[in-house]
Amino acid sequence: MIHLTEARARLDLRETATAKDAQDVVEIFKHSLYDAYSDEMGTIDFNRSQNGSGMASQSQARRFVAELNRIAETTFNCLFTTQQLKDIGKRMGIKVTCFEDFISSLNYQNYLLKKGQKSYQLQTFS
Repeated sequence: MIHLTEARARLDLRETATAKDAQDVVEIFKHSLYDAYSDEMGTIDFNRSQNGSGMASQSQARRFVAELNRIAETTFNCLFTTQQLKDIGKRMGIKVTCFEDFISSLNYQNYLLKKGQKSYQLQTFS
């Protein structure tokens, strides 16, 4: 927090950090946590985060997207239904609390683009 407060002061080209700088950093943290742990309705849920929780989930997301890329390259099709995504995740052994939240997270991060009620387009496929 100290380093962030000092960095906040440097943004205003000051060498000395103030209490206001520290308060700004706390506000930024509050907004970041709110964004990471709130659902579409604004309800706070600490079981939720952008990639599930921790590095293992980030690794799962990378593996999942890599597999989607591989499938898209072999089939020349970058569109996937929700059921296909679930089947791929199950086959890969992806372990997340809620698979829909996992897919929403990938949509939010622009790996997938929601194309309809039950279909997604892979954005990393070239």
